[in-house]
Amino acid sequence: MATQTPITELDFELIKSQLKTYLRQQTQFKDYNFEGSNMNVLLDVLAYNTYHNNFYTNMAINEMFLDSAVLRNSVVSHAKELNYLPRSRRSAKAVVSLTISDTDGVLQGQTVAIPAYTDFRTAFQGTNFNFVTMQQYVARKIAPGVYRTENIEIFEGEMLTSFEREGFIVDEDGILRVALTNDNVDTDSLEVFVDAEATDNENVYIFQKDIFGVGPTDKVFYVEPYLDDRYSIYFGGNVYGEQPSEFEDVRVRYRICSGNEPNGASQFTTTFLETVTITVDTISPAVGGSERESLESIRTFAPKALQIQERAITTNDYEVLLKQRFPEISAVSAYGGEELEPPQFGKVALAVYLRDGADLLSSSVANQYLEYLKDKTPLGIEPIFVQTEFIYACITAKVYYTRKLTSMSPDEIESKIRTTIANYSTANLNNFDTTLRVSKLTGQIDNLDTAIQSTFLDVCPVIEWSPTVKVSGSPVFRFQAELIKPYAYKATNGFTDYKPAFKSSVFKIKGNGSEGVPVYLQDDGMGRIQVVTDSASAPQVLFIDIGTIDYKKGEIKLVDFTVDSYEGNAIQVMVNTIRRDITAPTSRVFLLRDDDLHVQIISEEDLEREQASSNVGTAGGTVITNY
Repeated sequence: MATQTPITELDFELIKSQLKTYLRQQTQFKDYNFEGSNMNVLLDVLAYNTYHNNFYTNMAINEMFLDSAVLRNSVVSHAKELNYLPRSRRSAKAVVSLTISDTDGVLQGQTVAIPAYTDFRTAFQGTNFNFVTMQQYVARKIAPGVYRTENIEIFEGEMLTSFEREGFIVDEDGILRVALTNDNVDTDSLEVFVDAEATDNENVYIFQKDIFGVGPTDKVFYVEPYLDDRYSIYFGGNVYGEQPSEFEDVRVRYRICSGNEPNGASQFTTTFLETVTITVDTISPAVGGSERESLESIRTFAPKALQIQERAITTNDYEVLLKQRFPEISAVSAYGGEELEPPQFGKVALAVYLRDGADLLSSSVANQYLEYLKDKTPLGIEPIFVQTEFIYACITAKVYYTRKLTSMSPDEIESKIRTTIANYSTANLNNFDTTLRVSKLTGQIDNLDTAIQSTFLDVCPVIEWSPTVKVSGSPVFRFQAELIKPYAYKATNGFTDYKPAFKSSVFKIKGNGSEGVPVYLQDDGMGRIQVVTDSASAPQVLFIDIGTIDYKKGEIKLVDFTVDSYEGNAIQVMVNTIRRDITAPTSRVFLLRDDDLHVQIISEEDLEREQASSNVGTAGGTVITNY
């Protein structure tokens, strides 16, 4: 009996080939010409039918697992089994203040109420957006005819209120469910009323994320994903919350929004009072708007959410919670307060890197994050947000190429190299706890063009220091990498061949009775930091001990040091590490900037001519240094 060939392919031609292989093994069809006979038509039909069956079976089985499902409804269904609520669209939020000028004396009293759901309007990037308040605010009289209020939070979107039942109500296993009809809902804005007008505050049901502490008479509702990017509301079935009867009206009020489109809007107007002049001042522009959660994000965070159970115990829990809840956060670094300078025991330090690249986290946004974490952290542990810091890399790239193997000019080659390095940074860095792999980056440059023969990269990690001028400080720079310890500096030998482990860019200080002396910092090879005058011909040590350096830890400490002035935004602090690969220290985001990249394109033809004329060995062993 002939051996049967399993038909498992998803390609039509391969399936047909497998069928032919099977038939050739049968004695009846031995040496049969399948291509030149009517059997070929029958094989086409059979292969086509097999292809359809295989494709259907493959798709059906794929959709059974979270990792392989491609349909959004399938992915959301698997996330639902893990008690994970995929993030809906989020409204952008701005903070404004209001000044009401009543020159005609129309307003009476000491206060003016700004009702909930007051409309604000803005035009941003050619599109009009509507913002609303979600609560009532009060403007107080500060002068005759002038009323003012601060810190009004306004959210982008339009409020929808169902005065009839929202969507449709189905009864599954005795649980009342209400399917929302609009897929642009921001689930954070949901309000549910049962047998009450939408403007009433009576018989209001409160959103509950889990069943902990919920009794059978508590008026709560839950939210779960439904079909086609929509959501449904359900109640506790008189076990984990009071269950409305099917004869009661369930009314829902929520906000539909435009996602991330209004982010950055900062000019707002409102006319909720037509007889007065209202001036809107922006305290914080619109931020935080986002699209609904992507499939890849759901695949990533649904299992992690089940793991942490909405509780922040480990540092990784803080990172998962914040990134899943606030889509504007690109990366989070969480670590113990004992690592701060000075140490703060009993606290968790959090540094966030926002997608818009902002260096500073506004107090209102930080408070919003803290409010979210408040009931998720252990007793006695206080989360605090620290300023996000960065580490950079000064890169010198020498690229040798053969001119006759390419039609590109040196400028074109350099442009491609800069683009490659930028793409590498986007894909592998721009985050906390990342490492610049020099060999991988070198390989990517070598593979850009067949004309490129070799690449030499010299990489120097850089931390920027922006001291307050004329104010004494004791900064600490932690590179968390072992440094190349030089020989001890001796004045008799000078600086000609001295290679320090640490060096700063030039700035000015007051020294020896002179104002504004240009200097830089470096180590002396014995663990001390010295101040050296910036002189190309005869640099001198101005101060011999203004701090310490730990070569093993890569830690530099200055003590009571004062800077008089410096150019640009910061003083650069550079080190020479033992490892070529550079890893970002704790709480620092690794960024590669184009300004820190120096590219030299050298043709091998020119190099050979130089060597022939000077009778010097190859430059391949040249040691490249960035300082």
